[in-house]
Amino acid sequence: MKTKELQQEIQEMLKGIKGITMYALIRRDNEENVKKINIADEHDPTDNTAQELLNGFVEAINNKFSSYEDENEIIKLSAADERKNGLYYYDLDELPKEMEVLMKISNPETDIETFNFKEDSLENISAFIIVVGNAEESIVMYKQQYPISLLKRDRYMLTPILHKNRLIKFDQDILRVDFNYQFFLWNDTIYISDIDKMEKICSFHNIIVNEARKSIQAIENMNILDNVDVLLDELDNITFARKLTRVYKDSKVIGKVENAQIIAFSQQHSYFRNNPLKLNENKDKFLLDTKKSKNTFIKLLNDDLLTSGLTSNDYEALAKNNA
Repeated sequence: MKTKELQQEIQEMLKGIKGITMYALIRRDNEENVKKINIADEHDPTDNTAQELLNGFVEAINNKFSSYEDENEIIKLSAADERKNGLYYYDLDELPKEMEVLMKISNPETDIETFNFKEDSLENISAFIIVVGNAEESIVMYKQQYPISLLKRDRYMLTPILHKNRLIKFDQDILRVDFNYQFFLWNDTIYISDIDKMEKICSFHNIIVNEARKSIQAIENMNILDNVDVLLDELDNITFARKLTRVYKDSKVIGKVENAQIIAFSQQHSYFRNNPLKLNENKDKFLLDTKKSKNTFIKLLNDDLLTSGLTSNDYEALAKNNA
């Protein structure tokens, strides 16, 4: 699917009658709970809190999509490359718990308690989940909430009393909400616009490592490395682990190209003049003895080294779309 097609789907929903519901992800004593937040008084016609929140998040959605190239494909997270302004969809086998929350809230049968100031505190809110839509369709957004957004009443804050033309101390906590989000759920698929932020927010490292181990197993099955265990030494590097994940989930090489052809290519492409890969005595397996050689090998398996059919020039592709 192209970015513009997803945008059109969501825009069509936003054109109709819609509302907003907000939930708080509360972390306290190593436990997490989701609670619904009352954001408006239905009996007070002067209270426009819900409408202003709705307007703000709708604008955030529109602004986010306007930053993408319409014709770009939405990329599998497992195939994430070096491009900085792409939209991705989550395709890994295991979901982070933060994304499981979106799934939970989107289920109409889920019973969720209401945030209660007698039991709950604003300082325990770690994220907001914002639902914009109607009974048939909705976009469910995850918004990280940081401590800096909470103004505690123990800070000496003043508020104006307009009719008396003076300032008095304000004795309530104030929660600041800005209009943004890090990832969202739409039609049972989770979309991510900023992988780095998503990785920091979610308990993601272990998931990537587990996926990378599957890639190492697939490489071992190829029997193309003299010692496949050297790849295990790099799993603490999240960037390398993510590249390994592409090998398993989005391989253009494994199971499609014979080992002899892979080795022959590594002797021909100009990239390997400055980034050579050593071979064993029988010339049928690679020897990876440096970090540089490991990265070069992953580039090889991810088919990042191309030759132009027009000019016959060799290139290293940091990002590529299928034709």
